Amino acid sequence: MVVNLDGREMAAALLSIRTPDSRDLALLPLPLADLGHAAARRPPRAAAQRRGDGSPALVDTVAHEIRGPVTALAMSTELLADDYESMAPEQARLMLGAIHRRALYLQELVDNLLCAATIRDGRLKLHRGPLALADLLADTGSVVAPLLAEKGQRLRVRVGTRVPLVHADGRRLGQVAMNLILNASSFGGPGRAIDVVVGCRGRWVRVAVADRGPGLPAGGAQRLFEPYVRAGGAGTVGREGVGLGLSIVRAIVEAHSGRVGGQDRKGGGARFWIELPLD
Repeated sequence: MVVNLDGREMAAALLSIRTPDSRDLALLPLPLADLGHAAARRPPRAAAQRRGDGSPALVDTVAHEIRGPVTALAMSTELLADDYESMAPEQARLMLGAIHRRALYLQELVDNLLCAATIRDGRLKLHRGPLALADLLADTGSVVAPLLAEKGQRLRVRVGTRVPLVHADGRRLGQVAMNLILNASSFGGPGRAIDVVVGCRGRWVRVAVADRGPGLPAGGAQRLFEPYVRAGGAGTVGREGVGLGLSIVRAIVEAHSGRVGGQDRKGGGARFWIELPLD
């Protein structure tokens, strides 16, 4: 939905989490500020390949990813500092929303870099406990909602009947869910839905995240779970990220004795999934 406010266009996205008994865990209308994502306007860059930490290519890629959001933050805060007293409340709210989204993106990037270093050094530790996946996805959806709203995307979560608690590290699985959803957002295209389906398959519980983008590259999904590998090809220009998200997904899920995979989605797009054991 697009509305016009004080001469500014903004898009509203809805996040809904639907449980088997038809309860909505969350329903969040969110605005899209007119400050566009700086990364969407940058020139295309080659997909990152495997590199050692600290290599010039990796440093260059990370610096490039950080530059856009930091520039947007600097511009937004400067405008607020200079014009706050004369700014209409709604304009100030939109500007603060843009600042919040840039900060969320930078936080996700830093979290992935730190997690990748932890995995590389063999220091990944899990703190397990009973975990409801519906609650985890509701929390994750609330965090990523501003980033999805900026693209007019809708997150739809469907939890199957009788999905039990899993014995897992909630913080680490939150990283998994966030990376899968943001990957779908990056490749799904503006204004398109992202579908998350949770259900049981024998002694496994599966979480599948589907987008409506160009689908998987030649060679399938498994290579995309390698560090610093990004999908290339048509329709991928301007996508943010350094190619760590899916490799972190795999490492965390495998640390839970789980498994990962992906395939093209019927009707277009891609579906990435994780499975966790119920034993």
